[in-house]
Amino acid sequence: MRNRTESMDNVKSPVSVHNSINSPIYSFVSSSRSVKRPRPVKSCLECRKRKLRCDRVSPCSQCQKAQRSCRYAAEGDAVSVSDGSDVETHERAAKRIRTVTSQESGQSSTNYSTVLEEHAARLERLERQLLTRTSSVAESSNATTQRPAAPSVTIRGLTVKGGLRTRFFGQSSTRVLVNLFGEARDFMFSRNKSNDIKEMFMNIQKIHKALQDEHRKATAPITVFVDSMTPIQKRMADVLPSRTVCDTLLGIYLSGSETIYRVLHIPSFMGQYNGYWEGKAQSDAFLPQLLSILCVGYRYIGAGKGQYHDREGIHIPTASALVRTWLDGLRGKQLVEFSTLQAELLQLMAQRMINPQNQETWTHIGLIVRMAMTMGLHRDPSEFAQKISPYWAEQRRKLWYTILELDVHMSMQCNLPCCIREGDFTCLPPRNLNDDDIHPTIEQLPPSKPIDQNTDSRIQVFAASTLSMRFKVVDLINRTDSLQDYQQVLELGNELERVFEDARYIIPPSHPKDSKELRRLWVTRVVLDMHCRRPLLALYRPFALSSPDAPQQIVTGYLRSSMILLSYLDELDPTSPDYLHIWHMHHLVLKQEILQAAFSICYYLKQATSNPEPSGSTNSNPNDKLEATEESCTVASESSILLSQPRLVATVEKTIDAFLQRIKEIGTDLRDIVSLTVVFHTSQGGTSEQKRAAIKKGIQAIVDVGMQATHASQESMSSLPVRDPLLSHVFSTCLADLSTTDDAVANVGADQYDAGERGFHAALCDA
Repeated sequence: MRNRTESMDNVKSPVSVHNSINSPIYSFVSSSRSVKRPRPVKSCLECRKRKLRCDRVSPCSQCQKAQRSCRYAAEGDAVSVSDGSDVETHERAAKRIRTVTSQESGQSSTNYSTVLEEHAARLERLERQLLTRTSSVAESSNATTQRPAAPSVTIRGLTVKGGLRTRFFGQSSTRVLVNLFGEARDFMFSRNKSNDIKEMFMNIQKIHKALQDEHRKATAPITVFVDSMTPIQKRMADVLPSRTVCDTLLGIYLSGSETIYRVLHIPSFMGQYNGYWEGKAQSDAFLPQLLSILCVGYRYIGAGKGQYHDREGIHIPTASALVRTWLDGLRGKQLVEFSTLQAELLQLMAQRMINPQNQETWTHIGLIVRMAMTMGLHRDPSEFAQKISPYWAEQRRKLWYTILELDVHMSMQCNLPCCIREGDFTCLPPRNLNDDDIHPTIEQLPPSKPIDQNTDSRIQVFAASTLSMRFKVVDLINRTDSLQDYQQVLELGNELERVFEDARYIIPPSHPKDSKELRRLWVTRVVLDMHCRRPLLALYRPFALSSPDAPQQIVTGYLRSSMILLSYLDELDPTSPDYLHIWHMHHLVLKQEILQAAFSICYYLKQATSNPEPSGSTNSNPNDKLEATEESCTVASESSILLSQPRLVATVEKTIDAFLQRIKEIGTDLRDIVSLTVVFHTSQGGTSEQKRAAIKKGIQAIVDVGMQATHASQESMSSLPVRDPLLSHVFSTCLADLSTTDDAVANVGADQYDAGERGFHAALCDA
């Protein structure tokens, strides 16, 4: 055994064998070996234990992020390390000493069989260690107290119609959020409503049908332009409004959208724009880009703009359809033109003005991602420096990071994976420069300006610095079932929270007297805040509203972020001339986030005011779990004045009023308003009669506003047709579809489903 041990000491490590230029056999039996000195311990104990890269300062950045105590081994202290550490163990040191001794005495003798036996023994020891570690991981995964437990019915859903038509819904969908409120869901789905409640639901059905018909007409393009045989460039020029109107809409787009989603080089585009009105010929892509820009600008002006043909604006459905026709007609080399990619992105933004369907946008952005990658935008232009000028290199970076922003945003909205993953691209972020600082003939880009200095690209540059964290959020919320504990969620949440501090440093609170400057600063602060507020809400949402054992940091952080999102407009003066314009943009851009935040606040109100309800719980001790959830929600609501219960109630009431004011707007769904109203009034506590009276009052308010929006009287409402008058529970059937999941739909009988399809289920619930 001594000989075997001594011979083993003479062999090289597997790494050295692998890297040797000689035959592996001869390297095994080499009689001489270079003895390496042990490397000193430099990393902290926590980084070494977790196999993390340590920057070797005290405390190190890794420990600061995870809020761990950072400790270093004292010189001369024994340290327990793994085989892969940067320190030589006592056993290795002893072997090395014996090896040197045996070499000096000349008694080393090895053979192939001995070497192979020793390596087999090494592999056996390594296998035992791996099996031990694997078993310990498996044991920790079985610990229900540490593993996040969020019922799938509260974070995702699937509708199935006819057995073949299916659609997935993520955690921010109303269909999924309703599942968090058992009492409200039971009320909406019950067929035993009183006659007065049934009549209200019947009227809401009629109002919804009238609004849907109006929206369908408003979003239809004008056929005389779309179906004409006239050349497409001529048709696009025919729908263009006057120069004065175009100037206004272009200015609104540049100040409202060309801040985070950088598509244009503003001086170059303005040169083309002015040349077009002077009668100079422009490229074929100019008119499609301009029409899409005007569509976005006109939709930002105010409610209802762009839905009807008028001389003071542009008809968005017609203009968007013409641009789509032009894009679909491109072939060959035209498809890899930089201007074509710009037009694709702008047309996507314009289409979302009249068709805000997140899943359709997510599908479309996937095509744009692949189009950009075939053009090489995912690789940094410096890799092709001899072919791409500095000016075009910077434009490619801006456009690529705009695509990344849209991909991350839509993936988060749909609760679906990103088309691009971190590591799939090498393109560097753009520099913090004004567009006037660079031009097509520039030979070298100027240095980037400090981030606290306002430029045309500052918001995009700041957002790009947080892109890595947001990629991690999208990845994490799509694999919540595989999480073993809350460690990753808490660490990522802490990183995002620190970004808010950076944003406040970049744009400190101020109150300039100039209204335009005040509006610009407010928009900048909101955009910077939302780029990390969205992912933080998406990160905390599966656990704050579903997991009974979620850490208090997640519960309180989620409620605080929801309230901050709903309080953005509180900074502005409602009497200012441009308040209505900002209010409209706020609800247009953040509609889905506002709706989710309102439902979330209702969840906190329900937990803080209601008694434990074991129904729907899958835990062995449901009452204990629900009591823990209620305690967490109560602590969260008492943590600050912003989160006090009266403030929460007033905020949700204000949100419902805002949705009612926008009841005619494209994208406003009457089902969302009804669901939020019922959920809100069942979440405030009280007796069953008190809740029923409050719900009745809220539903009646929806009916009154809907009648005004459709210009209907009580007499005309009674004469409006119903799809199936036999279905007295029509609206309940529709609302039931809001919470339909794969399990629920599988249990729906064919007869019941067919009846629902013939009734209001078909009228309202087709998504």
